[in-house]
Amino acid sequence: MILFTRREGAETRRTITALALPIFAAEAVNFLAQLIVVALLGHMGNDAIYVRSVYQPIALLMLALTVAFSVTNQVATAVSKGAGRPRDVMTHVASLARIWIVCATAVCVVLVVVAPWLADLFGVGPDLHDEFVNFLRWISLAGLLAVGPELCASSLRGYGHARRATVLVVCTAVVQIGTVAGLGLGAGSGVEAVPVAQTFSAVIGTVAGLAMLRGTALWHPPGLRLWRPDALRGLRCIGVPVGASLLVISGYNFAVLGLIGRYGHEVVAGFSAALTLQNLVLLPGTVIGTATAIVINQQRGANEWGRMVESVRRGLEMSAGLYALVAVAVWALASPVAHLLSSDSQVSASAQSYLGAVAFSFFFQGPVLTALTVMEQTGGGLRALVLNTVYFGLIVVAGGLLAPTLGGARGFYEVVAWSNVIGVVVPVLVVRHVRQVSQSGLTRVPAASG
Repeated sequence: MILFTRREGAETRRTITALALPIFAAEAVNFLAQLIVVALLGHMGNDAIYVRSVYQPIALLMLALTVAFSVTNQVATAVSKGAGRPRDVMTHVASLARIWIVCATAVCVVLVVVAPWLADLFGVGPDLHDEFVNFLRWISLAGLLAVGPELCASSLRGYGHARRATVLVVCTAVVQIGTVAGLGLGAGSGVEAVPVAQTFSAVIGTVAGLAMLRGTALWHPPGLRLWRPDALRGLRCIGVPVGASLLVISGYNFAVLGLIGRYGHEVVAGFSAALTLQNLVLLPGTVIGTATAIVINQQRGANEWGRMVESVRRGLEMSAGLYALVAVAVWALASPVAHLLSSDSQVSASAQSYLGAVAFSFFFQGPVLTALTVMEQTGGGLRALVLNTVYFGLIVVAGGLLAPTLGGARGFYEVVAWSNVIGVVVPVLVVRHVRQVSQSGLTRVPAASG
């Protein structure tokens, strides 16, 4: 029995790894693509990068909306895979696409109408007021198409075709970067190239995604005409809490920059640079959580309720093992990495101070992110949202109150580190959550059989 359990555990780890590696590659490409676009805009003059920076809060709102639909579809696809119903996927995609048209169009109309008011709210000067308004309106219209590649990629990932999904993401990113570079730098259109690039990449990504789906068991065009009522329920239970968590994180970033701002521009610059690096360092934790959730949802669809707790434990073990190495590496390399982030001595010193303070807490934060991701994608989205709100609220409140007495910015970094350590309770909660889902399923199976 012990050998069988170990064999199953090894198989689960291999499955999670096989999903996690291409998903990480896709997320890393997305991350780097955004940095490259920002860098390209930086070479088009200060006006282009300023307009794009002011738009950032709206971009986070659109991202939250897109991710909500993408994750909802991924979860439904994984369940369909486990249940052996590949033809359900296209029906679910079509249903979510119809809901997207309604929701995204409403958001787009609102943004188009209030664009001049938002320009005044964000303090855009008269010389760039019209340019920002036009940019916001065109990028909002372009955003209507953004869900196409996301739904195709999430379908492929959820069904286990993670490599194809990664190829699709890379294709979309290359088209976007190439269009921004060609129109923005080559043709001199500046920031106006961004909405064109987003539209072009969305169209190409959707066509390529459908072509990839056609080569799988998921391709079922008649399903596009059908409607699945459970799409709304999935969006409410899975997508809305995931999107809301992103908005909470966005609010946290703005609040933290306000707290750090009292210690000087160099501290803000160093902290922001280190935070960007941290986002990349913590990405594997989220990716492992996504891969683990896909496995669990496939098991749920196959009525393999008894294996779900084992799967979440294996995912958490993998995350803890990885972040034991990451924590040591970040601590050891904090100084050279900080100097790579900035040549300014004060900025690099701020970045090094943050990385040195939080490095060892990554051992806890990595598995916490894995646990929260699993919880969000297995029906515990509301719990995950509450936990995220408590965590980020604790940092903001405790940091604002204690940082001045703990040495300023360094004291705030210590508050962040200890908050990460306190988060160690989250993996315990996610195991409990998955066990409850498993027991609920085991209870329903005999009832259905009877």
